[in-house]
Amino acid sequence: MKEKYNFKIDSSNQNVSIEVSSSIFPIPVILLATYYFIEDRKVIVEKGNNDKTIVTLIPNQKLDEVDLEKLAYEFNIQLISSFLEEEESRKHAGIRDTMMKAALQQGQPPFPKQTEDKLGQK
Repeated sequence: MKEKYNFKIDSSNQNVSIEVSSSIFPIPVILLATYYFIEDRKVIVEKGNNDKTIVTLIPNQKLDEVDLEKLAYEFNIQLISSFLEEEESRKHAGIRDTMMKAALQQGQPPFPKQTEDKLGQK
């Protein structure tokens, strides 16, 4: 088993386990990041020691150690991306809610002229 940064590569069992700090990355963000990997990999999420969450990725096809390492890096990149998506969504939640309320109250888009222009219905 090869350990590097925040992950362990187990070539013999064809998996990589990534240790994620739950105090930095909330569980919903970790789960969002795993979503991008479930199509062609098995994903196991478990509670680790202290504030750690362990994400284990098991590819459906045989990978060598270099490709398993790449998979761990891909997950780490997706984890950061998911965190940033969540932060942006949270930042703009008030604006989104205001627009939805206005649209529902008026029964039309909150900015009808601009929406029509975008749809080509001037």
